[in-house]
Amino acid sequence: MNIIISVLQMLGGLALLIYGMKLLSTQLKKLSGGKLEKILTNVTDNPFKALLVGFLITVVTQSSATTTVIVVSLVNSGILKLRNSIPIIMGANIGTTMNSQILRLANLGGNSIISLLSPGNLAPIVLIIGLVIMEKAKKQKIKDVGRMLLGLGLLFTGMITMLSMARSFSNLPILTTILQKLSNPILGVLVGAIVTAIVQSSAATVGILQALSTTGIITYSTTIPIILGQNIGTCITSILASIGESKNAKRVAAVHLYFNLFGTIIFLTFIYIYQTLIGFPFWNDIVDMGGIANFHTIFNIVSTIILFPFIKQIEKLTILTIRDNKKNDDDAIEDDYQLVLHKLDNKITTFPSIAISNSMSVVEKMGEITEKNFRKSFNLLKIFDGKELERIQEREDITDKMEQEVTKYLVSLGNLNLTSDENISITALLRIESEFEKIGDYSYKLAKTIEYMNENDIRLSSVAYNELMVMYNITHEAVIKTISVFKEKDLKINIEIEALKDFSEIKREKYKTEHIQRLTEGLCNVQSGISFLEILTVFEKIIDHCLNISISIANFVTNENFITKHEYVDKIYKDNGILLKDKLNEYIMKYD
Repeated sequence: MNIIISVLQMLGGLALLIYGMKLLSTQLKKLSGGKLEKILTNVTDNPFKALLVGFLITVVTQSSATTTVIVVSLVNSGILKLRNSIPIIMGANIGTTMNSQILRLANLGGNSIISLLSPGNLAPIVLIIGLVIMEKAKKQKIKDVGRMLLGLGLLFTGMITMLSMARSFSNLPILTTILQKLSNPILGVLVGAIVTAIVQSSAATVGILQALSTTGIITYSTTIPIILGQNIGTCITSILASIGESKNAKRVAAVHLYFNLFGTIIFLTFIYIYQTLIGFPFWNDIVDMGGIANFHTIFNIVSTIILFPFIKQIEKLTILTIRDNKKNDDDAIEDDYQLVLHKLDNKITTFPSIAISNSMSVVEKMGEITEKNFRKSFNLLKIFDGKELERIQEREDITDKMEQEVTKYLVSLGNLNLTSDENISITALLRIESEFEKIGDYSYKLAKTIEYMNENDIRLSSVAYNELMVMYNITHEAVIKTISVFKEKDLKINIEIEALKDFSEIKREKYKTEHIQRLTEGLCNVQSGISFLEILTVFEKIIDHCLNISISIANFVTNENFITKHEYVDKIYKDNGILLKDKLNEYIMKYD
């Protein structure tokens, strides 16, 4: 019965250790305010810099799982290249070994100053400080610091509990028998991989080993294969994070698996060949907490040194393993909607900045689809194609679904503890995606108007057609520039959109007047005249929505709030009147 109680208490210590790690990691992510993700996105093509960034972020967050999940999300979004993600993951693997180096401090004893840093001494102090801060602090960020310290204290407490209970197992014959069997390399690797996959933390598995090492019955021959196996088991986190994601996200998980698998195979081969032919003098020696921590660190550093020159080959292997499907243009329509499902991932809502970035990429895709629909719709006026009309309808349905999914996702993010910048971004995105969807609606309306003209044999005069062509070119340029300002956040493009809107109003009034004159002279019939005016109205509405998007982007970039369009336009004329006039003259020269 005493043994059962000891086992339960040790499992309780493990639960505290894992919960403390997760709480510490979560609070560190919140305190970073999205900076971790921004640092990763700014990684250049320099693999050494990427390796260092992966290492440092994992040390800061105390979690390689956090780093790999962020990397999966960034690659899924297209923000980070697959090749750049490989050295980051290598760095994360080295960074996670720092956990075992910290936990080894629990074995410090004596009266030295260093012994004051042991978890046994630090745990109650950190817990008390964390609890006081949580209770007394008024600002949320200060409370988060308190929760972070609480997580650190729980982590240390869990380790101390495990150490205390593990010592009671030292005289159990069954434990000695089990550990002897685990010295079999294949069995040891399997056990290490399975346990780590279950607890989803390589640091926790190493912590268990370090706790058991205090019994004095664990040898290097038992420990080495288990540590090698846990490096394979830790890949389960990135694999789970990639489920339902894009192919590149799955490739990131494959990179993580291949790196640890190859490293394990290399080490197993070398170690057991050497042990068979020559033999390690320490092979059957009792291992302590420091020895476990050191081997864990050495394995990941040496694996990185060996595999680092083969980053390109690892990338090619993952691409060969997870192949792209060759699809035609019609299949790409469905891919547009699948992109929404991939990027709007509820698993990463704990990383608001990534979730917002993913949402922005989906809204950008909405803009590209609406631009394509607008272009294809007007082309029907030249040559009507029923199949093309069906594809326009499909793309319109896709943008409607995109708007629903993005809205639902952004609203769910609003329930999180967001920064003021993140709240501004979400508000702007909700407005912008709605405006893009309306551009899509009017593009479809244009297609249906042309379909009606085709069914009723309504023909435009060459003069009317040429006028609509000019208005289309002006409107299409406004749509293109609207997508550009959304991507680049360059407010100078807003001035060009305003100039296009002003110029389009001048041309539209001119063409309406000329159209009425043609009707009066009998050069145009009533039916074609109505269709002409309907198409002009579509162009007018689309440019209006382009201006609305530029206003929302201006609010987002400048953190201002233009209550009405008139305020926005007045500000542009006041601050950029000369540039606006120059742009207007440029469009007059271009389209007249």
